[in-house]
Amino acid sequence: MRPQPLTRPATQGTHFFQHTAVTLAFFLSDAASGWFDAGPVSIAVVVLAALLSLTALLALAVLRMLFLQRAKLAEAEHALQRQSTLMQAQLDAVPFPVLVKDVSGAYLALNSACERRLGIESAHLLGANSLELPEHRWLALPDGTSAAQRLHQLGADAVREHKVQRCELDYLSSDGRQRTGLFLEAPTQAPDGSVNGSIGMLLDITEYRQVERNARATEQSLHDITQRIPVVVFAVRRGNDRQQRLAFIAGNLQALFGLAPGDLLEKDDVLRDWPFHDRIHPEDAPAVRRLLQRATRHRGTVTLDFRAYGAEGLRWIHLVMGTRRLPDRQVEWIGYFIDTTSINAHNQTLLAARDAAERASKAKADFLATMSHEIRTPMNGVIGMLELLGRTPLDQEQRELVHAVEDSAGVLLQVLNDVLDFSKLEAGNVRLDDAPFDLRTLVDNVVGVMTGPAHNKGLLVDVGADATLAGKLLGDSVRIRQILMNLLNNAVKFTEHGSVAVSLRVVGDDGHAQRVRISVIDTGIGIAADKQANLFTPFSQAESWTTRRYGGTGLGLAICRHLVQLMGGSVDLSSRLGEGTKVTLELRLTVAQRKVEHSPELAGRHAIVRLASVGTANALAAHLGSLGLTVEQIPPAQPMRSGVAANLLFIDGNDQESAALIAARPILVDTRANGISGDRDERLWLNANPLKWQSVARVCAQALKPQAAAPRGAAAPPISAPAATKHRARRILVAEDHPISQSLIRRQLDLLGWHCDVVGDGRSALAALRQDHYAMLLTDCQMPLMNGYELAAAWRQHESATPQSTRLPILAMTANALDGEIERCHEAGMDDYLSKPVQLRQLEEKLLAWAPEAIDTPAPEVPLFEDIFAEPGMQDLRAEMVRAMLRSSGPDLQKLDLAIAQDDSAQAQLTLHRMLGALQLFTNGSLMTEGRELMAALGGADADQALRQLPAYLENLRGLLSGLARQTQLH
Repeated sequence: MRPQPLTRPATQGTHFFQHTAVTLAFFLSDAASGWFDAGPVSIAVVVLAALLSLTALLALAVLRMLFLQRAKLAEAEHALQRQSTLMQAQLDAVPFPVLVKDVSGAYLALNSACERRLGIESAHLLGANSLELPEHRWLALPDGTSAAQRLHQLGADAVREHKVQRCELDYLSSDGRQRTGLFLEAPTQAPDGSVNGSIGMLLDITEYRQVERNARATEQSLHDITQRIPVVVFAVRRGNDRQQRLAFIAGNLQALFGLAPGDLLEKDDVLRDWPFHDRIHPEDAPAVRRLLQRATRHRGTVTLDFRAYGAEGLRWIHLVMGTRRLPDRQVEWIGYFIDTTSINAHNQTLLAARDAAERASKAKADFLATMSHEIRTPMNGVIGMLELLGRTPLDQEQRELVHAVEDSAGVLLQVLNDVLDFSKLEAGNVRLDDAPFDLRTLVDNVVGVMTGPAHNKGLLVDVGADATLAGKLLGDSVRIRQILMNLLNNAVKFTEHGSVAVSLRVVGDDGHAQRVRISVIDTGIGIAADKQANLFTPFSQAESWTTRRYGGTGLGLAICRHLVQLMGGSVDLSSRLGEGTKVTLELRLTVAQRKVEHSPELAGRHAIVRLASVGTANALAAHLGSLGLTVEQIPPAQPMRSGVAANLLFIDGNDQESAALIAARPILVDTRANGISGDRDERLWLNANPLKWQSVARVCAQALKPQAAAPRGAAAPPISAPAATKHRARRILVAEDHPISQSLIRRQLDLLGWHCDVVGDGRSALAALRQDHYAMLLTDCQMPLMNGYELAAAWRQHESATPQSTRLPILAMTANALDGEIERCHEAGMDDYLSKPVQLRQLEEKLLAWAPEAIDTPAPEVPLFEDIFAEPGMQDLRAEMVRAMLRSSGPDLQKLDLAIAQDDSAQAQLTLHRMLGALQLFTNGSLMTEGRELMAALGGADADQALRQLPAYLENLRGLLSGLARQTQLH
């Protein structure tokens, strides 16, 4: 049992001593008084009694002092016990094992961590000598010494040397895992300063040793790598003293710079830079110093290639170095040097080979271009002479021979054009010029060119466009036009019966760009599967007999592939022998304008499409949806529901019943070849062979014209029909500055039954409009004094300021039918445009579309043909027009030479436009294409470069004019 405290017995003893002393005092007092009262007492008795009393008092005092001392001892023992408990609690709070020993090495105390970490119980170890430490959890030291011996020696050394001792021990923790510990033994001192024992503690450093081993392994691996690879890895640190010290370096410094690591250092690892800079090639040393200075001032990574003198001579070194900021304004640079001598030598070899290949390719391209040009010039003369010969009186056999020679000459000219285009692509001289364009309109124009040859073979031409296609896309419309023209030409050429189709589909849209899939499909001869892989190879065709039968160079698809790759797209071909071919190209084009331009009167109108052909109905519905109409498709076999209402009704030409079922403007869809969209026999027709976007828009606007008259003075939408008057005179005003074009347009209008007045500039045209009334204005865009844009804008302003004025249809005649030019025409107030050279069929379509009411008498029956000079008896007119053009070309060439001398790109552009506008009536080869490109460049940012290219072009142009002059003389 626990002993009771001594405080209570000590108090009771004190009371006992007090009581005993009082009792004894009373007893002695009574005895003395009795003795005195009884008689005389001897002095000895009295003295004896006093002594006895004093002795008793002294005994009692001593006894009290003993009791008091016992109480103090009990208090001291209790305080010591509390202090011992507190000290043990403090030791147990330490998370690592702690062992306390006396000067002889016997264990005085252990904390609870000894049992938790090492499994040592205090009861078994207290009082034991350190040599008796249990060995079952301690691993022997490398020298065979036991842990107990090492710890005993450690404590003895700490006591003897009066300083901390340490050693590392491996042991097994309580969970059985091997750990590494650092044992620290420190001496303890008595109050007088003497050593009275020691205290030891075990710190777990397993993780630290593992990190250290990993670091050493990494360093060893890095050392092994740098010894096998010609690379030097380094770290340089700059401290607060602004000294640069080499913190780390590994690698074969000797091989790269002929140095040892010690050569770079002064005392205290301070970096010495002069041995390193002494090894750098003098030509590269300034660049290295600038790079190191830049790395000192700026963060980030820097790189440099330079030459240095290594152990084996001059080497190429690649330096990569990064900078990072450390605390206390310190900076560290980490990087590496790597020997790139072999790589550099290989690159130099590749560069030399590339330069040689480029020189060879350029020489080949120059040769092809020169030969193509030299052959093309006489070929134009051959073709022209054959054309003139065909207009002379010939019998049937002679005419067949002339046509055969003309076909062969045309094929040869196409071969030359393909060779020239391919040589430009191989030489890298093709540049993409991105500009906004309307892909629907572009397809319309390309299909329009190929419609004639397709219809001559009895082929059906289908066109379809996705309703989600953006109004304007950003790309090189000229090159896309070239690709489509090539694909369509192949489709028509290799198809004898059936159809040719062009499809536009949007297969991706991220809000910024659209991925457009353009497919050209035919029902032609097809291509065998084993022949398809080589079709995109230059000068390759599926079969050798196709070249003999159909002609061609085998360059068309190769050129298309090159152009598509330049645009970042892809082209794919699929075909089955005897069934047809499908060529698909995908292009990712940036959206320049999401909204599709159309007449505002069309928005919100409803249309019913009631056609037997599902394909035509779907294509038409997509066009109508893009124009802002809501569309409902009701097949002819399905009865019209009661109460149906619409603004427009599209029906087949032979559908006589549907028009009577609904109060809507009927539009008859004609799928016959050579059909014209517009008013015919008092009915409105839409030609669907092919179904052109522009035709659909124009017919819809024409059908809704009575319901939506344009506001007075407002600029008409680009595709809407004008509000003409039936009482206007049947005369057209033509503004054209070139005499050749004047003669041609006058002759064409006369053939179509129109009278015209012709003026030579915009100012004269504006004056004529103010003095007389005309059914239409046809104006060239580039004229002196006032161009066509200024003329159209001035007349629209005049209409806006004149009450009760009727809007005059204005059509542009332009040699540059690109979308940027067309957009400029619309912005100036023009309604439509005609591409030069103006064809008779195209001119008649525009006249019917924009001034149908002005024709009060039937026009004479005129055969529609593509070339005005192809009509029998027109050779004299052609020769006369050639001579007129040659007379005007001399002053034009002088103006161009003067513009080049004065660096006047504007005048050069205007004069070149005038010449090309007339010249394209007689030729449309690569020289014309090059001229149009130069004309466009003269008005843009590359005007200076275009001026420098103009003299060489004019020399070629003079050669062409000389050829035309020789033809005319022969005639």
